[in-house]
Amino acid sequence: MSDAQKTAVIFGLANKRSIAWAIAKKLNEAGWRLAISYQNDRMEQEAKDLITDLPGAEGFMCDVASDEQIAKVFEEFKSRYGVLHGVVHSVAFAPAEELKGEFVSEHHARRISHRARH
Repeated sequence: MSDAQKTAVIFGLANKRSIAWAIAKKLNEAGWRLAISYQNDRMEQEAKDLITDLPGAEGFMCDVASDEQIAKVFEEFKSRYGVLHGVVHSVAFAPAEELKGEFVSEHHARRISHRARH
C-alpha cells in the first residue's frame, strides 16, 4: 500500500443491485482500500461473495441500529487502517409508521419497512 492510497468504509452493502455495491466498485477501480460493512449473519455470505470481487477489500459485520456494534467496528477500523478518508452511508431503514402519509399507503409503508429490515 502506498502512502497515497485512501481508505473508505461502506455501510449498507446488501446485494449487487445496491447503491453501496456500485460505489464500492467505483472506489475500488480508483484504487481505494475498502472496508465493507454488512448488517448480519443472514447477509454475510452474499456480501462476502461480492467483496471477493474487490481486490484488497475486507468485510465487517455491523448492524448500524446498535451503538455498541458501531463503536466496536470503528475501533477495529482505527486499529486496522489508522485513518478513514471516506465513509459511505448507504443504509436504508424507516419504521412503517414514519412512512405513512399523503403519498404512501399503509400497505406500502409496511412492505417498505419490512424489506428494509430483512
